[in-house]
Amino acid sequence: MKKIKEGQGTQDGYLANQALYELTLLNNALEDIFEVHFARYGLSGPKFNALIHLYMTGDHGLIQSELSKKMLVSRANITGLIDRLEKENLVVRSNDPSDKRVFRVCLTNRACALIQAFLPVHNNYMKYVMSSLDIHEKEVLISLLRKLNKGLNSI
Repeated sequence: MKKIKEGQGTQDGYLANQALYELTLLNNALEDIFEVHFARYGLSGPKFNALIHLYMTGDHGLIQSELSKKMLVSRANITGLIDRLEKENLVVRSNDPSDKRVFRVCLTNRACALIQAFLPVHNNYMKYVMSSLDIHEKEVLISLLRKLNKGLNSI
């Protein structure tokens, strides 16, 4: 077992707790501001996430299970989300021509128009949200977050 030098363990523990506390506060603040931001367009985070994945695939759409994997959600959750998007006339579900057991999800014209109108606003808003950091600080933050995320994968 590695021996911790006098005072080092206390400082490291404090900083670990403080960093996680600050990350939690940041996550909560981001969830709050993006909830309001998405709501202006009748969206939510999950709805936007689904629509942008479908938008990026083009006209052929995605099979529900593919969309579920891309969004990192369960099949049950994706089914409910697609049901809601379908009721809002944002997606259509149809049998996949190559496998009648699965559904392919595609954007409607209404959803395409919504995404095309929303993306420039969204990109500007994300830039504004991060405007308190300069370019170098953003690069450092990205690097540190990636390093932290990689470290979490080993736990």
